[in-house]
Amino acid sequence: MPFTPLFGGDPLGVNTDDFDYPDRSKSGACATAVNPGNPNTYINLSCFSLPVPTPAIAAQCQAFSSTPGTCANLIGNGGRNSLRGPGLVDLDFSVFKNNYIHKISESFNLQFRAEIFNILNHANFLSPTSNNSIYDQNGNPVGGAGLINGTSTTAREIQFGLKAIW
Repeated sequence: MPFTPLFGGDPLGVNTDDFDYPDRSKSGACATAVNPGNPNTYINLSCFSLPVPTPAIAAQCQAFSSTPGTCANLIGNGGRNSLRGPGLVDLDFSVFKNNYIHKISESFNLQFRAEIFNILNHANFLSPTSNNSIYDQNGNPVGGAGLINGTSTTAREIQFGLKAIW
């Protein structure tokens, strides 16, 4: 599931956070900008920075209060839905046994079933959409940015059943 890293608050002053993107580096280890094995810091924060103005627009920029030389009113190059959440692995298994009982009817069948959902008991994490603010409105790093705090599927479930078919 794609998600967007953002600034907290409204540094652009447009009363929406839809375009408050930080700058993103896409070289080297930042090609994907995620830490897939770590749900505590899923977003690789070292791949993001505050927007820096070019010399041509530096006079029009309002710097973040925490970092001079940056531009709070400049849209970063991060982009919408630029990161992908963790993948999904799910394996289900079922086994059943048909028992035809001809004393009741020619087609009467009593079926015993065993079904196992998420047989590998793999944890499938959600995207960190509730913790996708990397910086606050003043340009300070946000604690807990990139934290995954939920799963998208349940743990292993086993159910047994008896089905009458006639």
